[in-house]
Amino acid sequence: MMSPGLIWLAMAISPAGGPPAADTLPRQVAEAQIAAFNRRDLDGFMALYADDAVVAEFPSGKILWQGKAAIRERYDAMFKGGNAPTVAVPTRVVDGPFVVDYETWPAKPGERDHATWMYEIRGGLIRRGWTIRM
Repeated sequence: MMSPGLIWLAMAISPAGGPPAADTLPRQVAEAQIAAFNRRDLDGFMALYADDAVVAEFPSGKILWQGKAAIRERYDAMFKGGNAPTVAVPTRVVDGPFVVDYETWPAKPGERDHATWMYEIRGGLIRRGWTIRM
């Protein structure tokens, strides 16, 4: 029987126990999502979402879109409608699987020009997203 220390060592040096691929790290997934959004690349954007992803308001918890199909429908309409701004992320905070993005975009005076989003990213996919609405 293998000792717990040897089991840990075997897992640590095996490919399955190694570090995740760089493109599956939460920061890289968040960056890829913004890049796909700005290109209006719906397929690339949706490839970053889990099939059962949920997008909700924070702090109310109100579900905005549930499942990949509903999220796709929302962003497809936004991209086709021409009302998707080009977004910049001047501030990003990453803490484990959670990414908080402060997004800004050009807007006319008096129009909304920013949003704060939080994502839970595991296994290279966005599992949950929250938009802060007060």
